[in-house]
Amino acid sequence: MKRFIITLSVVLTLATSYSFAADVKVSSNVLQDFKTRFFDAENVKWSEANGYTIAEFTVEGEPQYAYYTSSGELAVVAQPLVISQLSKAQQAGLKKEYKDFAIINLYKVEDEESTKVYAVVENSTTRIILSSTSKKWDVVKTSSK
Repeated sequence: MKRFIITLSVVLTLATSYSFAADVKVSSNVLQDFKTRFFDAENVKWSEANGYTIAEFTVEGEPQYAYYTSSGELAVVAQPLVISQLSKAQQAGLKKEYKDFAIINLYKVEDEESTKVYAVVENSTTRIILSSTSKKWDVVKTSSK
């Protein structure tokens, strides 16, 4: 349950905008862990949102985000996706079930135990956050715009 709450919090942070602050103080534990795990990271920018220290960076030109908890542990790594990077089944399910919605964001989110794909879709009145590990999409959160 704790893992679900952390992942949900990260996804909600990804689904909203936040600004990068130039004066973010990153703990030495987080910096050391980041340098060890992501030794090939480039263009690193640090920010804070919803209690997380967030590293935005690129690896081989691909953007990624690493979310660290307040205790300095890596919670999840998120990578933006485009629809063509989803499986054919995921693409078909999303297009069929949410044909009246625009796809706003797609992310692959990995933690120590699993990898899930999250989609943020919206229409003129509703925003929905979805998750998938296969062809089926589950509603994580629905909100009015």
